[in-house]
Amino acid sequence: MISSTSRELALLHARELVRDPKYFYFALFFPFGMLAIFLGIGSFMPKEPGTPDFLKLVIPMAIFLAVTSAALTVTAGPLAGMRAKGTLRLLGTTPLGRTRLVFTHMFARVLMVTAQAVVLLALAVALGKVEPSRLPALFGIALLGLAMFGGIGYLIGGRLSSPDAATNVGTLVQLAALFLSGLAFPLELMPDAVRTVLSLLPTSFFADLMLTQMSQGEPTHPAWLSILVVTVTAAVAVLLAIRTFKWDQGETA
Repeated sequence: MISSTSRELALLHARELVRDPKYFYFALFFPFGMLAIFLGIGSFMPKEPGTPDFLKLVIPMAIFLAVTSAALTVTAGPLAGMRAKGTLRLLGTTPLGRTRLVFTHMFARVLMVTAQAVVLLALAVALGKVEPSRLPALFGIALLGLAMFGGIGYLIGGRLSSPDAATNVGTLVQLAALFLSGLAFPLELMPDAVRTVLSLLPTSFFADLMLTQMSQGEPTHPAWLSILVVTVTAAVAVLLAIRTFKWDQGETA
C-alpha cells in the first residue's frame, strides 16, 4: 500500500513536471512529430523487391522516442535542476530515502508514457502495422524499456549538478540509442561486423523486442532473450542509480 507521504511526493513531482514546459511539452509531442515525419518519408520510399520497408519501423521508433524522452529528457535535467536549486539537499534531511525519491519521481513519467503508448498503439492498429492481439505485449515492452532507460536517466540526473549538462548527456544517450539500435537506420544496411556488435547492445535488444510484435517485423533475437537482457539491464541501471545518487552538489558518494 502506498503511503500518504509517497502519494503526496509523487503528485508534487507530477506538478513540477507539467509546470516545466521546456522539458514536458517537448517530450510529450516529440514522438508524434517524428512519427509524422517518418511516415511522410516512408511514403515516398521506393517499394521495389528487396528494398527495406521503413514504414515497419515507424511505430517502434515512435514508442522508442516516447520511452527515452520520458526516461531521459524529462528525468535527468529536472533532477539535476532540483539538486542545483538545493531541493534535493532539503529532501535529504528527511527520512525519504533515495529509493522512494526515485520511484515517486518516476510515477508521472510512467503516466506520460502510458498515455503516449495508448495513442501510438491505436495509430499502429489503424495503420495496419500491429494486430490488436499484440497490443498488451507492446504496452508491456514499452514499460520495460521505460524501466531500463529510466535507470540510465537517474544515473545521469542522480550525479550531475548542472541541468543543462544532464539534459545534453541524456539527449546524447537517446540519439545514440536510436541511431545504433536499428530503428532510425536498419541494421541490415550496415557492414556485417558493425551489425553484429550493435545487435548486442541492450538498447538494440529493446528495439528488437518491439519488432517481435510488429506485422512483418524481422527481429534478430528471440523474444525471451531480449526480455532477459532488457530486464537485467534495467535492474542493474536502477540499482546503480539509487546507490550512486547524490543529494547535494558537493556530495562525493
